[in-house]
Parts: sequence; structure tokens; C-alpha cells
Amino acid sequence: MKTSFISTLSVQTTMRNSIAGVQREMVKANQEAVTMKHADLGVTLGASTSRALDLSREISRIESLLNTASLATTRLESAELSLDNMNKLGLDIQSAILTLGSSTDETSLATARQTMSASLAAFTDFANTSVKGEYIFAGINTDVKPMEDYFAPGSPAKAAFDTELNYYMSSQVPPIPSLSAMTEDQMNDFLDDLEAKFNGTAPLTNPPHPAALAGQDLWTTFFSSASDENMKSRISPTEVIDSSTNANSAGMRNFAFASIVSMELLQTSVSQEAREAVSSRTNAVINKAMNGVDSINQQRTTIGISTERVSKVEERLQAQEDILTKSLGYMENVDPEEAATRLNTMKTLLETAYTVTAKIQQLSLANFL
Repeated sequence: MKTSFISTLSVQTTMRNSIAGVQREMVKANQEAVTMKHADLGVTLGASTSRALDLSREISRIESLLNTASLATTRLESAELSLDNMNKLGLDIQSAILTLGSSTDETSLATARQTMSASLAAFTDFANTSVKGEYIFAGINTDVKPMEDYFAPGSPAKAAFDTELNYYMSSQVPPIPSLSAMTEDQMNDFLDDLEAKFNGTAPLTNPPHPAALAGQDLWTTFFSSASDENMKSRISPTEVIDSSTNANSAGMRNFAFASIVSMELLQTSVSQEAREAVSSRTNAVINKAMNGVDSINQQRTTIGISTERVSKVEERLQAQEDILTKSLGYMENVDPEEAATRLNTMKTLLETAYTVTAKIQQLSLANFL
């Protein structure tokens, strides 16, 4: 009988290679148990890998559109809330004018002016609403506060009104010495001219303004830094909407005009007939601000329609994402129970291999001599 030997080195090398293989498989099994996806999609899917990549790209694109739609919804909802509050302020002005009537009492006039002042201050705050650092009524100039604070020290808006009033009074023949001397016709004439400048239908003139400003728009020169172009958001591959409005709309111009002239001119120093002209103009213009062409309520309606469009698009995109995610899951997801079982099996094999290796390393002829 012929005998042969097997060296312990060769046995140890074989076991070491086996352990290395088990460790590699264990890493893959652990990755799959944690991520619930195949460790190597290319090996597992083969020719279907490109299909999985296409689905992943499509899902990423939909998620990007959903994020854009979510931001647009936030902007639209904030704009709609601000416009709703502006409309309520307009109702306060109307109520103040109706309550005042033809009263000549200083207390009643002071109360009306206080209402106009508070309404204009609140209107300015709402017009300067920002969402995530972007001013929603600034058009595309989202980093610029759109409305000038009329009550701020050195306000160019206040200075512009005073300049227009003083120039009108001094340019009449004969000049009007004070507000108390203005007639009803003169007050209406002044309000006609100022309203046209607020609305942009009449330009600034020199005098009273510097020559460099002649021909420009009073509103965008002294009151508003907003852009006429609204922010746009792509909410689907084929749909782009205006995700805001801007402070240069006719509604906002009219609101500012009505509140400023009533606040400044409903004074006891103004004749009764001229005050009634101011009250009548204020009531008419604030009504246009809320309900006329490009009014605050019309903007609210437009914003509401856009909000509804975004909501429906979000529903469609979410449904598409769910379908694609399920399809991709069928391709790249693993059975969590199978992955856990395989990981435990790898652990058992590794422990067994370590045990066998340890016993082999203990084999020595010295133990048998």
C-alpha cells in the first residue's frame, strides 16, 4: 500500500481562498439586505440594464418637476393669500369713505385718514411678501423688494406726490396759494392728471421732475421696483405657468393712488367741495382696484386657476412616478427575506471556515511524537 501526504499549507491556502470568497459574497448580501436592491445591477439584469437606467432617469426628471410644482404652489398660495388681504384692505377704505360721507368734523376726517394710512402700510407689507427669500410680487426681479415704503423717512414716493401737488398748484394761473383755495374743478383736474401718471397713461414731465426722468412712468420710477414680467415655472414637460403676479398691475397702482390721495387730501384745510371730489374719486378708484381690469380680484382669480392647474399636474406626475417606481422595483429590488437569509448563511459559512482553519493550524507532528 502506497501512502502520500497533503501539506497543511495547501489546506490553509484553500481555506483562505474559500474565506475570501465567502467574505465577498457576504459584502454583496449585506448591501442587498440594507438597500433592498441588487448589488450589481449589470450582472443581475444583463441586457435589461439600459431599461432600468432609463426608468431611473425618468423618475429623476419627474421628481424635479414635482419639486418645481411644489415651489410654484407655495408661491401661488402665498400670492393668493396676500391678494385676499389686499382686497379686505380695499373694503376697509370703501367703508371709511362711506362712513365719512360729507362730514366736516376733524375727528371723522382724522379717523378716515388713519384708516387710509393703516391700509396703505399693510398693503405695502403684503406687496413685499417673500417666499424662501424671493419676493413674489417683484416679477422676475425676485431679489428686489417691489414696493417703496411711502412712510419711510426720505421716501421717494412721498416726495413724488408732494412734487406733483406743489407743481400743479404753482403752475395754475393765477397760482393756487394753498389747499384751502383749491376749487372742486381744480381738485378733479389735479386728480385726473395724477391718476393718469399712476396708471402709466401719462408720463413724468420736466418740470417738476428732473429732465432725466421726463417721459418715464411715475409708478415704476418712484413706487415700484418690480418687473412687468412674471416668474414662470415649468410644471410638466409641456406646461409653463406664471407662478406669481407683480406690483405693477393696475389693481395695485389704483389701490396706492386711492389710499394716498385720501390720506393726504381729506384735511380740514381743504374746502368741502374739494374734499367731496377726493372722497368720490377714492371710492371710484378703490372699486377699480378691486374689481376692474387687471384688478386685485382678477389677479386672485388668475392665481387660483394656476394653483388648480398645478394641483392637477402634481397628481398626474405623482401617479406616473408611482407606476415607474414599481416597474423599476420589479427589476432591481431583491426579496428582503431572501436577502436576510442569504446574509445569515454567509455568516454561518464564514464562522465555520474560521473554525476549520483554526483546527488545521493546530495540526503538527509534534503533537503525535
